[in-house]
Amino acid sequence: MKRLFLIIIDSLGIGFTNDANKFGDIGANTLGHIAEHYYYNKHKILKIPNLSSLGLVKTIQYATNYYPIGMNLKANIIGGYAYAGSLSSGKDTISGHWEIAGILVPNWHYFSKLNNSIPNKLLDLICEMNNLSGFLGNCHASGTEIIKKFGEEHIITGKPIIYTSADSVCQVACHENIFGLSNLYNLCVSIRNILNNSNYYSIGRVIARPFIGDNAGNFVRTKNRCDLSLAPPSITVFQKLIKEKNGTVVSIGKIADIYAHVGINRHIKAYGINDLFNTMISEINIAKNNTIVFTNFVDFDELYGHRRDVIGYALALELFDYRLSEIISKMKNNDLLIITADHGCDPTWNGTDHTREFVPILIYGPKIKPRYYGYRNSFADIGQTIVKYFDLSPMNYGISIL
Repeated sequence: MKRLFLIIIDSLGIGFTNDANKFGDIGANTLGHIAEHYYYNKHKILKIPNLSSLGLVKTIQYATNYYPIGMNLKANIIGGYAYAGSLSSGKDTISGHWEIAGILVPNWHYFSKLNNSIPNKLLDLICEMNNLSGFLGNCHASGTEIIKKFGEEHIITGKPIIYTSADSVCQVACHENIFGLSNLYNLCVSIRNILNNSNYYSIGRVIARPFIGDNAGNFVRTKNRCDLSLAPPSITVFQKLIKEKNGTVVSIGKIADIYAHVGINRHIKAYGINDLFNTMISEINIAKNNTIVFTNFVDFDELYGHRRDVIGYALALELFDYRLSEIISKMKNNDLLIITADHGCDPTWNGTDHTREFVPILIYGPKIKPRYYGYRNSFADIGQTIVKYFDLSPMNYGISIL
């Protein structure tokens, strides 16, 4: 019986890539800077024994040529480990996840960083198609800051808050109760359709960002976020497993949205590190042959990376590591566990955007030889590793790690 458990620690970069100069990210190091900051401010070593034993600290040594202060250097290695750079053009969620699945991402369209980021022609069409009297925002912004700035006006006028970021994304924030969650979802579906039918705007995601509260001092985003992605342009490794082996791919968290629900048999919503772990463990308990249980731990990116909460990120890593032992204890003889990331989001870095970084690849299973598996020049090596494990037809990109 073959079962694979795939975990994305969203945004856990381990040092800036060789092409980081193109992104203004030379010097970024999500994990290294978190460990150092935690050590200097809390006077504690980052307590992640399970991740360390799987080779995480070793990967950052190979990626950066140094050991960050605040990490355990003497862990007994029990798994295979490597690190990878990306061949795709972006440093966003879809670019990372699609490349992991064996697809190199085309050149996305990015909205301008200037005010009036989204072209008026496009916004006028969105308003016309949805009977809107207008909109608020239209700029690059942090999601939490923009609802503080425009949330009260949104409640009074009913105009949606539309904004973007350094990613290829159009985000729409509306009050969950006053504007209505279904109305927000319908608006985002309409925007997704408009973009899909455009010859000019290849935008990776439209994201619904509902919030609640009655004034700028207590506005807070809810858990009812919804990502509407472009469909993958070619077949993913997950589709291959379903088609060639009559396999099962279980998505936990936001995974299904990232792949536009393509190559997913079953999608389970879960929120927060503990809920994601509880759901994943339940699925592992019932997983049968030719099954992938695939989970994205988004809190690292959304709650700590983008919000530049270094200590929060460190504490979340310690909680993740503590719960990880439960997954490891569930591993059967032929099972495979792969832990990786999709990009960086260094909470000590300038601004609030993702950072172009290498990602760790940690591979564990009773039959995996504990050792260093080298630098990989594409996340697609993970997809090709999955292909080899399940004996599927090869992907167009990537080289199996094992």
